[in-house]
Amino acid sequence: MIEIDGSRGEGGGQILRTALALAALTGQTLHLTDIRAKRPKPGLLRQHLTAAKAVAAIAAGCLEGAELNSPELWFTPDRLVGGEYYFAVGSAGSALLVAQAVLPLLLCADRPSRVVIEGGTHAARAPIFEFFDRVFLPCLRKMGAEITATLERVGFYPAGGGRIVLAVSPIRAWKPLELTAAGGFRRAALVALGSGISEKIRLDELRYGREALKVPLVCVERSLEVDSPGSGNVMYAELEYENITELFSVCGDFDISRQVVGRRVAKMVDRYRALGAPVWRFLADQLLLPMAVGAGGEFLTAPPSEHTLTNIEVIGKFLAVDIKIVNRQNGQYSIEVKQ
Repeated sequence: MIEIDGSRGEGGGQILRTALALAALTGQTLHLTDIRAKRPKPGLLRQHLTAAKAVAAIAAGCLEGAELNSPELWFTPDRLVGGEYYFAVGSAGSALLVAQAVLPLLLCADRPSRVVIEGGTHAARAPIFEFFDRVFLPCLRKMGAEITATLERVGFYPAGGGRIVLAVSPIRAWKPLELTAAGGFRRAALVALGSGISEKIRLDELRYGREALKVPLVCVERSLEVDSPGSGNVMYAELEYENITELFSVCGDFDISRQVVGRRVAKMVDRYRALGAPVWRFLADQLLLPMAVGAGGEFLTAPPSEHTLTNIEVIGKFLAVDIKIVNRQNGQYSIEVKQ
């Protein structure tokens, strides 16, 4: 049995998702304690409970302690079974984080899969659908994956109600991921989308974002009204290069002005462009697990976050892989995963 202390490092939900996925992939029984101990509401929330049940379903496994607010969980996997699946968070909890928990399993399953997940698709403290579809999935395809994702309905916080559909084929052969240079710049876009809010709010976010950029950037600007069960708003900047696309988003809320939304997006863009490394820290967190399960590789990124360091620690509990972090002394860090 693998024992994982959920209060270690960043002490959040990523520990749960990584540990569950690796337990399923390695066939090892898992005991998780102090789940999300460092969060304001510790224990299993709906999003985390849905991820645990989804992993258990695909791994034909057994869960104990799988209840709302539970601080402890036992998981015994069996075998990975592809096919048709439907999972509903039942709140605005992130459907994309549930998807990230199950994707490694589906890539190693016995047959192709179609998975429908309902929940939040555009919420704070989680990847929005556009990041998942245009940043994360292309990296998995570079590793040999065959995956498509469709956004059928947008789900904002607090109403949720979003819906995504994944089509995943078992991977034929893993390839190493090499992202040490972004390559030539292709295009940039500033996008503000929302439901049930005035267009002036979206246009103001775009203007504030453009004006706050320290180094001017030629961008396509789009203000989009989307259909959603509840009102909500998000602004993002998308930067496409030859070898990678990166995306930076901020969700609007009642206590965040449109000026703050635009300026926060601009600040992330400025920091990314000044760094000169292709992989920003949000993506770095998410690449480690598939690289460790697959054929490894190397990428250049920002100084590792607490999330990244914790994820490396959890991976090391299950897999005999060597993950090396090297400070390039110019603000950039190299992270190499060796089998």
